Amino acid sequence: MSYLVNGHEITVNFPVDSISVNKSSIAFTDSQGKNRQTFSKRTEALKFMKWLLSSSK
Repeated sequence: MSYLVNGHEITVNFPVDSISVNKSSIAFTDSQGKNRQTFSKRTEALKFMKWLLSSSK
């Protein structure tokens, strides 16, 4: 699945095994391995984390 933020597409290959949050960065491990995304605003990072959690069900 893909997540679109500010014209950039983030591809996530579910299932997501782990999620880690640090200020405006989200690190997660999906079926393809480890990934890290840094956002310009913390609110954007939190929205992405919420999407990760809701989409992985």
